[in-house]
Amino acid sequence: MASELSSTKSAEELFQEGLAAGRLSDHAAALEAYKQAIKIDPDHFMAQFNLGIRYGKLRMNLDAAKCFREALRLKPESPMVHYSLAVVCNLIGETDGAFDHYREAIRINPEFGKAHSNLAMLYYSIKRGKETIHHLLLARELFQKTGDEFMAKNAIDLLQECCREFNLTEDECRTL
Repeated sequence: MASELSSTKSAEELFQEGLAAGRLSDHAAALEAYKQAIKIDPDHFMAQFNLGIRYGKLRMNLDAAKCFREALRLKPESPMVHYSLAVVCNLIGETDGAFDHYREAIRINPEFGKAHSNLAMLYYSIKRGKETIHHLLLARELFQKTGDEFMAKNAIDLLQECCREFNLTEDECRTL
């Protein structure tokens, strides 16, 4: 009976049900609603994207990556989808993909502070000091500009540590 009822609903109505279920932390209902919305309209960008977000919250990262890739097919210029796919790529060991998608998110939106911060941490993981510090500098500036005091302080602390570790100054890293 539930499937009969859902067949009369539009993709948008099912998407809205998914949002409501997600707000209640009803992961199963959210997943099902998003899947049904996509079944009706495979090009429903927000259903694809939110399905990826929900999978990510459940640490079902391979499924999340699949959804984000489909969302990118629909909106290749979405910095948030590139960022989300980069996060998941990093978690599933696709480091090159993570680098590519963080860079693309930044290309589309140069003021995406969290993308700069996460890209800095990826560079740190391969001990590329100048690139690490460069992106931390940008992240710090952007977090300060938006009033995100917690992230700005985090960037400041990381900058101090990285400058010491890599024996570089901020001025040496302002440009790449």
